[in-house]
Amino acid sequence: MKKILVPVDFSPSSENALDFAMQLNEIIKGKITLLHVLELPASSVNYGGDMTAATAEVVYRRELIEGTSTKLHELEDKVRATGQEASIKMEFGSPYKGIGKELSEEGADWIIMGSKGASGLKEIFVGSNAERVIRHSKCPVITIKEKVDLRTMKSMVFASDLSMDQDGIAGKAQQIQELLGLNMHILRVKTPYNYLTEEVAKDQLEEFAERNGLVDYSLSTIEADFSEDGIIKFAEEQKAGLIVMGTHGRTGIAHLFGGSRAEDVANHSKIPLLTFKIEG
Repeated sequence: MKKILVPVDFSPSSENALDFAMQLNEIIKGKITLLHVLELPASSVNYGGDMTAATAEVVYRRELIEGTSTKLHELEDKVRATGQEASIKMEFGSPYKGIGKELSEEGADWIIMGSKGASGLKEIFVGSNAERVIRHSKCPVITIKEKVDLRTMKSMVFASDLSMDQDGIAGKAQQIQELLGLNMHILRVKTPYNYLTEEVAKDQLEEFAERNGLVDYSLSTIEADFSEDGIIKFAEEQKAGLIVMGTHGRTGIAHLFGGSRAEDVANHSKIPLLTFKIEG
């Protein structure tokens, strides 16, 4: 049975992610695991009176855990009310590490999570939890900001630099296209840093599609200063319901200076992003 991991923090974006997960699960007939990572406060809470600081903290933490558990059970009931299988889990610590712990212990076939995005120095040095999950996860990750209705979704954008290491992603993109019944736009962004004539870009697109045996697609190009801006702009112009990309998952110095187009798109796009890890 396919397992969908949905990290929830009870924010609007995570609620939208759960709604999307339920819609997808109606198709794949899997199981949804709701995960909340509780960040317990480091400082004690003063209840006053004769209660000691240590006792107050124990009481506060118990109430916090019980309140969170109640919310998780309510979301579990919401999923089960549709006839789908669901379970809940609570971890303690930082959200990213909690998600990583769940993946290492239980695994997942999909991760669907809300994304608030990040900007400025926070984006460079910290990033969002969704961005970090995209970078490290070996399974597909879908990041959601706004409410999405799969029933009205008509098309998807598969954005690629058309290199050989994207070949494995092409097949996965076509599987998603067939699973969701979408039209697929294969997109090549032309920037000042990878200047291509329209003719050369179209030739590369055609060769890529033929090399990977893709069917039922359209080939498109767009000009932009940066690839991530072109991807988002094109997807919005096409009113696409989904963006699909591969990511190398760079870390450390490579990530600091090279960054990741997929993570940038996840931070700034209102359209859901589906990422696959590029092997090697």
